[in-house]
Amino acid sequence: MTQALDMDARVSQPGSARAAAASAARSATTSRFGTFAITFGIAFVILYTLFERWNWPFFTYHPAVGRLDFWVNQARPEDGPPMFWYGWVVLSAMAAAVVGFLATLVSLAWLQRVTVFCCVLAALWPACAALAVVVDERASFNAEFLRSVWVVGIPALVGALAVSYLVSARWAERLWTSWLLIMPIGGLAILGYSLMTYFTR
Repeated sequence: MTQALDMDARVSQPGSARAAAASAARSATTSRFGTFAITFGIAFVILYTLFERWNWPFFTYHPAVGRLDFWVNQARPEDGPPMFWYGWVVLSAMAAAVVGFLATLVSLAWLQRVTVFCCVLAALWPACAALAVVVDERASFNAEFLRSVWVVGIPALVGALAVSYLVSARWAERLWTSWLLIMPIGGLAILGYSLMTYFTR
Protein backbone atom coordinates (compact mmCIF):
# COMPACT_ATOMS: atom_id res chain seq x y z
CA MET A 1 0.00 0.00 0.00
CA THR A 2 2.81 2.41 0.92
CA GLN A 3 4.68 1.44 -2.22
CA ALA A 4 1.57 2.13 -4.33
CA LEU A 5 1.19 5.62 -2.79
CA ASP A 6 4.88 6.37 -3.38
CA MET A 7 4.54 5.18 -6.94
CA ASP A 8 1.46 7.39 -7.51
CA ALA A 9 3.30 10.39 -6.06
CA ARG A 10 6.33 9.72 -8.30
CA VAL A 11 4.14 9.30 -11.40
CA SER A 12 2.01 12.38 -10.74
CA GLN A 13 4.97 14.59 -9.83
CA PRO A 14 6.48 14.91 -13.36
CA GLY A 15 3.01 15.54 -14.79
CA SER A 16 2.26 18.23 -12.23
CA ALA A 17 5.67 19.84 -12.85
CA ARG A 18 4.94 19.94 -16.57
CA ALA A 19 1.47 21.39 -15.90
CA ALA A 20 2.95 24.03 -13.59
CA ALA A 21 5.58 24.93 -16.20
CA ALA A 22 2.93 25.18 -18.92
CA SER A 23 0.75 27.31 -16.64
CA ALA A 24 3.70 29.59 -15.84
CA ALA A 25 4.52 29.93 -19.55
CA ARG A 26 0.89 30.78 -20.33
CA SER A 27 0.84 33.30 -17.47
CA ALA A 28 4.10 34.91 -18.65
CA THR A 29 2.78 35.15 -22.22
CA THR A 30 -0.52 36.61 -21.00
CA SER A 31 1.17 39.13 -18.74
CA ARG A 32 3.60 40.08 -21.54
CA PHE A 33 0.69 40.59 -23.93
CA GLY A 34 -1.19 42.53 -21.23
CA THR A 35 1.85 44.75 -20.68
CA PHE A 36 2.11 45.34 -24.43
CA ALA A 37 -1.62 46.06 -24.82
CA ILE A 38 -1.88 48.50 -21.91
CA THR A 39 1.32 50.31 -22.87
CA PHE A 40 0.24 50.45 -26.53
CA GLY A 41 -3.14 51.93 -25.56
CA ILE A 42 -1.62 54.64 -23.37
CA ALA A 43 1.24 55.47 -25.76
CA PHE A 44 -1.06 55.61 -28.80
CA VAL A 45 -3.20 58.37 -27.31
CA ILE A 46 -0.22 60.49 -26.21
CA LEU A 47 1.60 60.03 -29.52
CA TYR A 48 -1.50 60.71 -31.60
CA THR A 49 -2.10 63.97 -29.75
CA LEU A 50 1.54 65.00 -30.30
CA PHE A 51 1.61 64.02 -33.98
CA GLU A 52 -1.65 65.87 -34.63
CA ARG A 53 -0.41 69.03 -32.88
CA TRP A 54 2.95 68.93 -34.71
CA ASN A 55 1.29 67.79 -37.99
CA TRP A 56 3.55 64.76 -38.42
CA PRO A 57 1.60 62.29 -40.57
CA PHE A 58 3.35 59.18 -41.88
CA PHE A 59 1.74 59.94 -45.23
CA THR A 60 -0.71 62.41 -46.78
CA TYR A 61 -3.76 61.15 -48.62
CA HIS A 62 -5.31 63.22 -51.42
CA PRO A 63 -8.85 61.80 -51.76
CA ALA A 64 -9.85 63.84 -54.82
CA VAL A 65 -7.08 62.31 -56.94
CA GLY A 66 -6.52 59.09 -54.93
CA ARG A 67 -2.83 59.76 -54.29
CA LEU A 68 -0.60 59.00 -51.29
CA ASP A 69 2.49 61.07 -50.53
CA PHE A 70 5.08 60.30 -47.87
CA TRP A 71 5.09 62.62 -44.81
CA VAL A 72 3.44 66.08 -45.05
CA ASN A 73 2.52 67.11 -48.55
CA GLN A 74 0.30 70.11 -49.22
CA ALA A 75 -1.89 69.56 -52.23
CA ARG A 76 -2.03 71.67 -55.31
CA PRO A 77 -5.27 73.70 -55.41
CA GLU A 78 -6.70 71.53 -58.19
CA ASP A 79 -6.10 68.33 -56.13
CA GLY A 80 -8.49 69.38 -53.36
CA PRO A 81 -7.78 69.38 -49.61
CA PRO A 82 -5.29 66.80 -48.28
CA MET A 83 -6.10 64.39 -45.43
CA PHE A 84 -3.48 63.93 -42.72
CA TRP A 85 -5.61 61.92 -40.29
CA TYR A 86 -4.76 58.50 -41.73
CA GLY A 87 -1.07 59.34 -41.57
CA TRP A 88 -1.32 60.41 -37.92
CA VAL A 89 -3.12 57.17 -37.01
CA VAL A 90 -0.59 54.95 -38.82
CA LEU A 91 2.45 56.75 -37.39
CA SER A 92 0.94 56.68 -33.88
CA ALA A 93 0.20 52.96 -34.17
CA MET A 94 3.72 52.15 -35.38
CA ALA A 95 5.39 54.24 -32.67
CA ALA A 96 3.07 52.88 -29.95
CA ALA A 97 3.83 49.31 -31.09
CA VAL A 98 7.56 50.00 -30.64
CA VAL A 99 6.93 51.51 -27.19
CA GLY A 100 4.71 48.53 -26.27
CA PHE A 101 7.38 46.06 -27.36
CA LEU A 102 10.06 47.89 -25.35
CA ALA A 103 7.73 47.83 -22.35
CA THR A 104 7.73 44.02 -22.39
CA LEU A 105 11.52 44.04 -21.95
CA VAL A 106 11.63 46.00 -18.66
CA SER A 107 10.39 45.23 -15.16
CA LEU A 108 6.75 46.01 -14.44
CA ALA A 109 7.55 48.23 -11.44
CA TRP A 110 9.92 50.38 -13.51
CA LEU A 111 7.42 50.50 -16.38
CA GLN A 112 4.62 51.69 -14.10
CA ARG A 113 6.76 54.52 -12.72
CA VAL A 114 7.82 55.59 -16.24
CA THR A 115 4.16 55.51 -17.29
CA VAL A 116 3.27 57.82 -14.41
CA PHE A 117 6.05 60.19 -15.51
CA CYS A 118 4.95 60.22 -19.18
CA CYS A 119 1.26 60.65 -18.40
CA VAL A 120 1.83 63.43 -15.85
CA LEU A 121 4.16 65.16 -18.33
CA ALA A 122 1.52 64.81 -21.06
CA ALA A 123 -1.04 66.45 -18.75
CA LEU A 124 1.20 69.17 -17.32
CA TRP A 125 2.72 70.37 -20.60
CA PRO A 126 -0.54 71.68 -22.16
CA ALA A 127 -1.67 72.96 -18.74
CA CYS A 128 1.56 74.98 -18.43
CA ALA A 129 1.14 76.19 -22.03
CA ALA A 130 -2.41 77.38 -21.31
CA LEU A 131 -1.23 79.11 -18.12
CA ALA A 132 1.58 80.80 -20.08
CA VAL A 133 -0.94 82.18 -22.59
CA VAL A 134 -3.03 83.64 -19.74
CA VAL A 135 0.05 85.18 -18.10
CA ASP A 136 1.21 86.64 -21.43
CA GLU A 137 -2.19 88.21 -22.10
CA ARG A 138 -2.52 89.75 -18.62
CA ALA A 139 1.07 90.67 -17.82
CA SER A 140 2.08 94.33 -17.88
CA PHE A 141 5.43 93.38 -19.41
CA ASN A 142 6.30 91.50 -22.60
CA ALA A 143 5.94 87.83 -21.62
CA GLU A 144 5.66 86.38 -25.11
CA PHE A 145 8.70 84.17 -24.47
CA LEU A 146 6.44 82.13 -22.18
CA ARG A 147 4.54 80.89 -25.23
CA SER A 148 7.53 78.87 -26.37
CA VAL A 149 6.74 75.16 -26.20
CA TRP A 150 10.18 74.50 -24.72
CA VAL A 151 9.93 77.17 -22.03
CA VAL A 152 6.65 75.76 -20.71
CA GLY A 153 8.14 72.28 -20.99
CA ILE A 154 10.62 73.00 -18.19
CA PRO A 155 8.08 73.31 -15.32
CA ALA A 156 6.09 70.41 -16.82
CA LEU A 157 9.23 68.24 -16.82
CA VAL A 158 10.13 69.20 -13.25
CA GLY A 159 6.56 68.53 -12.08
CA ALA A 160 6.43 65.13 -13.82
CA LEU A 161 9.78 64.13 -12.31
CA ALA A 162 8.59 65.17 -8.84
CA VAL A 163 5.29 63.29 -9.10
CA SER A 164 6.86 60.11 -10.51
CA TYR A 165 9.51 60.18 -7.75
CA LEU A 166 7.07 60.87 -4.90
CA VAL A 167 4.28 58.49 -5.92
CA SER A 168 4.44 55.16 -4.11
CA ALA A 169 4.93 51.89 -5.98
CA ARG A 170 1.46 50.80 -4.87
CA TRP A 171 -0.18 53.92 -6.31
CA ALA A 172 1.82 53.59 -9.52
CA GLU A 173 0.53 50.02 -9.85
CA ARG A 174 -3.07 51.06 -9.15
CA LEU A 175 -2.90 53.96 -11.60
CA TRP A 176 -1.29 51.98 -14.40
CA THR A 177 -4.44 50.56 -15.97
CA SER A 178 -6.45 53.69 -15.08
CA TRP A 179 -4.31 55.70 -17.51
CA LEU A 180 -6.07 53.76 -20.31
CA LEU A 181 -9.22 55.73 -19.47
CA ILE A 182 -7.66 58.98 -18.27
CA MET A 183 -5.30 59.62 -21.22
CA PRO A 184 -7.88 59.30 -24.04
CA ILE A 185 -10.12 61.80 -22.24
CA GLY A 186 -7.20 64.22 -21.89
CA GLY A 187 -6.14 63.67 -25.50
CA LEU A 188 -9.66 64.34 -26.76
CA ALA A 189 -9.88 67.50 -24.62
CA ILE A 190 -6.64 68.81 -26.15
CA LEU A 191 -7.75 67.81 -29.65
CA GLY A 192 -11.15 69.47 -29.13
CA TYR A 193 -9.49 72.65 -27.88
CA SER A 194 -7.17 72.75 -30.89
CA LEU A 195 -10.12 72.34 -33.27
CA MET A 196 -12.34 74.87 -31.48
CA THR A 197 -11.83 77.50 -34.18
CA TYR A 198 -13.46 75.17 -36.75
CA PHE A 199 -16.55 74.77 -34.56
CA THR A 200 -16.98 78.40 -33.51
CA ARG A 201 -16.58 80.26 -36.78
